[in-house]
Amino acid sequence: MRIVSTVGCMHIQLDTKRIDSAIERAQNRLDERVLGDCTEYVPFLGGQLRSSGHIVEPGVIEWKTPYAHYQYAGELYLTEDGRSYAGKYEKKHPTGQTLHYHEPGTGDHWFERAKQEHGQQWIDLVKREVGRG
Repeated sequence: MRIVSTVGCMHIQLDTKRIDSAIERAQNRLDERVLGDCTEYVPFLGGQLRSSGHIVEPGVIEWKTPYAHYQYAGELYLTEDGRSYAGKYEKKHPTGQTLHYHEPGTGDHWFERAKQEHGQQWIDLVKREVGRG
């Protein structure tokens, strides 16, 4: 991006292409690293939830299964009539009952857990990538 401005009698021209490229590269590397670091904390029973994680767009990662939200929330959700499976147009509601995870080290709110464990490494990665300019 080019920025051209005049302030008083000063004419200023900036070309931010190099820094824009460095920021884009840092975001891409960060997204890949966050996705990878979260994987060990994502519940694993059959593997579908864990393998559904993907980068939607820069800065947005999602786990795309019908039950991903409920696993992330860590709370049992049921339909009005008490079923755990909901049809396409049915809504499920939280019950207040905590989910129990079978695989050691996995559980709810896996992004927050990964951030607590790896957050400083993520910051350092971005600093390195942007600094490479």
